[in-house]
Amino acid sequence: MSNVPDKTVQSWQRLKYVPRSLGLLLAADAGGTILLAALSFGMGLFPLAEIHVFRRLLEAAEQIVEGNAPVQAGLAWGVVLSLIAILHAATQQIREIIERRHQEVLGNYVEERCLQQVQAMPLEWFEHDKNYDLLHQVRRRAVGRLGGTTNFLSLTLVDSVTCASLLIYLAQFHWGLALLLAIGTTPGVLLREQLLRQKYLMERAQAPGERRFGVFTGLLTRRDSAAEVRLFSLGRWLLAQADHLRCRLQEERLQLAAHEARRMMLSGSMNGVVHIAAVGISVGLLVSGHISIGAAAALFAAIESFQIAYSDLLWTGSLHYNNLRYLQDYFDLMESPQIDLNAGRKLNQPPTNSIVLENVSFTYPGADRPALSDLNLSIQPGERIALVGENGAGKTTLVKLLMGLYRPTSGRILVDGVDLADIAPADWHRKFGTVFQSYLRYQTTVEENITLGWPEGADDKEHLEAVLSRSGAHEVAAELPQGLDTPLGKEYHAGMELSVGQWQKLAIARAYFRPAEILILDEPASALDAKAEAAVYQHFADLAQDRTAILISHRLASCQIADRILVLRDGRLVEEGTHDALLSSGGEYAELYGLQAAAYREDAS
Repeated sequence: MSNVPDKTVQSWQRLKYVPRSLGLLLAADAGGTILLAALSFGMGLFPLAEIHVFRRLLEAAEQIVEGNAPVQAGLAWGVVLSLIAILHAATQQIREIIERRHQEVLGNYVEERCLQQVQAMPLEWFEHDKNYDLLHQVRRRAVGRLGGTTNFLSLTLVDSVTCASLLIYLAQFHWGLALLLAIGTTPGVLLREQLLRQKYLMERAQAPGERRFGVFTGLLTRRDSAAEVRLFSLGRWLLAQADHLRCRLQEERLQLAAHEARRMMLSGSMNGVVHIAAVGISVGLLVSGHISIGAAAALFAAIESFQIAYSDLLWTGSLHYNNLRYLQDYFDLMESPQIDLNAGRKLNQPPTNSIVLENVSFTYPGADRPALSDLNLSIQPGERIALVGENGAGKTTLVKLLMGLYRPTSGRILVDGVDLADIAPADWHRKFGTVFQSYLRYQTTVEENITLGWPEGADDKEHLEAVLSRSGAHEVAAELPQGLDTPLGKEYHAGMELSVGQWQKLAIARAYFRPAEILILDEPASALDAKAEAAVYQHFADLAQDRTAILISHRLASCQIADRILVLRDGRLVEEGTHDALLSSGGEYAELYGLQAAAYREDAS
């Protein structure tokens, strides 16, 4: 059913997560954890108290019938039994309320830590499909199960105290009862543990299929895919793919459920045999005159209560023991490599010397060839650079290396003579204002879409107005009913939807809003008309007068604003120079420029 190896086969390896799970409970809510433990301990003593008082009530009733005790004696024990029952029920309700609150707090705590961890991971982490499987497993299953850790540990403590107290009570009647019930019921837990292990392995094996199922159903339900799905009549194909996956995953789950049912029938039969043997010993004690009728009734009740509590203990213990597997997934995620964004040297001023790349190469995880190879170049402060090359030449990879989002596989990047790897990432990131090729479309207001580029300056309205004008975003806001306060997006509220070009203007404004010393525009005008494109490049040239600026564009005419043009091919720097110098050299840039110019002339004619 699954070829995924069980990382937690050895029990002792899994048990090391028990103190860590307790540590999670205390870290999330120490006071609630301690109070819940105290209430659970008290809850575990109630069954013994009720059985003992019930025995005294029956013995008092026997004495009353024989005329050896007043009626008041029986009434007194009845009142005590009623008070214990009321206190038991009240304590149970209080424990459940505290437990539900603790589950919420723990679930939120684990989810928040998970998201914080993902934010601290290097960008390369997201290049591994196995990491997506782990993240899927943690967020879909582990987070919810860890929230249930409160319930499992609370019930385990209740049942443990109940079983221990009842075993001591039963041993007073006959040592064989305690031994029989303790040993005879145990094999059932081994069957349950095997079933839970198989379920965990199946879920891990199904993670890629579930993620792919989500892709197909997402294409069927998302707004951004609705038009293309309908135009190409993809609905039937997507439904067929999703249905195939659903049937396969469902069949695996049903096979395991049938196997589980057979095992549980065997476990139930074993418990029945143990119960019959225990009752037989109790009847023997009564017939031989070793115990009274009241004691026999209490003994039967204790046997029944013990089996229920012990069965619950084994079940909840098995579930928590199984949850340790998911806890391992959670800790695997939490122990994934992190980048401390604030660790390293601080840069309190713009770079005064060049940014230098020395023999820089970079290979994406799992790739069989490098995206960049032996790159050597320098970028002077205030210089405007244009990166040119065909798709896949390495342009976007290069700027991500310059921004410190990736680290070179080999070689190094120097900033003022300091290795970029030694500079605090957060400090370096603050120096960049970037329009990514795949920019985000925030489902917020127009103003927030812009000010998210620099949240600390969100109240600077004068700066916002200047950015709106330079980016062309003022035209977008002017066309909307509520201007800058207009909510955007149709998915979460009654917002307005923008054209691709309008969204791109907001992305440019977001980059401009950030008081960055280095500007990077990755295909900033791909969705703009010719007039808007010309305005973008003019404003970019104006903004870049006192800053370092890097432009990536397939439209080579726009590269004329650059001081220097770098031509990449297959991850290598093959040409560099000014626009005029590269045209005169007759190399690759000149060839590409000629092809575009010819295409424009044909369109014009």
